[in-house]
Amino acid sequence: MNEGEVIKDLKNNFYLRIDKNDEVRFLDSSTLNHAICLEVADATYNHYSISYEDLCHKIPRKIGARSTILNSLNFAVSKGFFIKKSSEHDKRIKTYTLSENFRETILQWIKELQSVTSNIK
Repeated sequence: MNEGEVIKDLKNNFYLRIDKNDEVRFLDSSTLNHAICLEVADATYNHYSISYEDLCHKIPRKIGARSTILNSLNFAVSKGFFIKKSSEHDKRIKTYTLSENFRETILQWIKELQSVTSNIK
């Protein structure tokens, strides 16, 4: 498969995802939400804690301001996409992990990308 066909498949997958579950729509809804999801997924799958302050430090300000990051985090927690916990060493610090449903969503997303991009020759 050539690059043009891969791009076409990626585009088609992207458009089909609009009708998928809420987790997928949140992931795809904005550059900021995509970045937040990737950062929280990185922390979740690599077994380290990530806090609001960590996210503000890692995500470039061009992508989102602190208040917008907080709003997205609060939305994700309210929808059950992320789990918010108090840090074990400092109860004032809140950390975020992916919910079980969102973990499945991320794995499915990775498999979709893998199936399309593995066809590049």
